[in-house]
Amino acid sequence: MNEKDFSERLRPWLEKSADGVGELQATRLRSARLRALDAYREPVSVFGHFTFGAGTLQTLKYSVIQQGLLWLPLVLLLATLLAKSLSPEVDIGELDAQLLTGELPIDAFLDKDFDEWLRKESGEF
Repeated sequence: MNEKDFSERLRPWLEKSADGVGELQATRLRSARLRALDAYREPVSVFGHFTFGAGTLQTLKYSVIQQGLLWLPLVLLLATLLAKSLSPEVDIGELDAQLLTGELPIDAFLDKDFDEWLRKESGEF
């Protein structure tokens, strides 16, 4: 028995019982029916192949997407920490030791004219 046959067999019983309902109850039933129709949503077709109920897509939206957005900052933090731990670390003490034991004074590295003089002497200018 399909849906149409079932509704045809059920209709006389519903009409028979609807006659015995008072005005107030009929109004309440009508408003309940309208609320139920407002809550009903047509099934949604995704890519023309898959059909989902609107409730299923809403569940996906609120559960999967929002939980993904909830975990996104934590995943980004862990990825940043992993990248930082895998990158070669510059030892500041080693860099200072190289600057202090070099032939040039430290002020020479900070002098802009010295950098220009080096280019002139090496012929890059």
